[in-house]
Amino acid sequence: MSMTLLLWKAPLVADADEAKALTAAWYETEDDSAFEPSADIASVADELRRRWPYRELSNEETVARMSEEERRQYSPDDLKQIWGVDEPEGSPWADLPFWQSDRLLVLDIRWGADDEVVAAIYALARKRELVLYDPQGPEVYLPTDPIKDLTDQPKAKPKDWLGIIAICAFLCGLTYAAWLIPIGWLKWPAVLAVGFFAAAGLFVLCAMIAGALGLIDTEEGRKPCADEQAPL
Repeated sequence: MSMTLLLWKAPLVADADEAKALTAAWYETEDDSAFEPSADIASVADELRRRWPYRELSNEETVARMSEEERRQYSPDDLKQIWGVDEPEGSPWADLPFWQSDRLLVLDIRWGADDEVVAAIYALARKRELVLYDPQGPEVYLPTDPIKDLTDQPKAKPKDWLGIIAICAFLCGLTYAAWLIPIGWLKWPAVLAVGFFAAAGLFVLCAMIAGALGLIDTEEGRKPCADEQAPL
């Protein structure tokens, strides 16, 4: 899974619904004529490639890296149209190369990527006075907006604590009940299946407790989206 961020110079829109309508044509046909051209788009893209580099492979390089089984999945003509990307391990990008024109920059980021990636994109957009649109929110960030910490997460409410505790208790009870099944061939699959979800629930609960105690997501661990963080 990934998250998508879109950047453009103008028009300026402060409402997420307006941004959605503005990007509708691009989502349908990759038509970016609704946006105004700007050299700042290339500047931001170049800076992101410098920080988290990748290299576009030629057709010959891409085909050479494929196994014989992979090559047999394509016709000879289709095989000539394949290009690839070489990126280091741990790259934050989910889809490469960037979709980029002189009017629009579209970035796909892995969900597991570090917070600093989103923070850097936000800071670069502010420096170059670009609109940053997050369709997942949806939310629009303008370069004139007050500086926000995009990595700051809302604190769990009492009902959230009660909900996760109730879920954990229920799943642990089911796991214990599965353990009491006297038939071995039925017992172990049930224990493994229910136990997996019980363990996942306990993991979430432990993470919430650690966050509440300040053991994770501390101020030192956050990456505030200040302008100074993304010098060009």
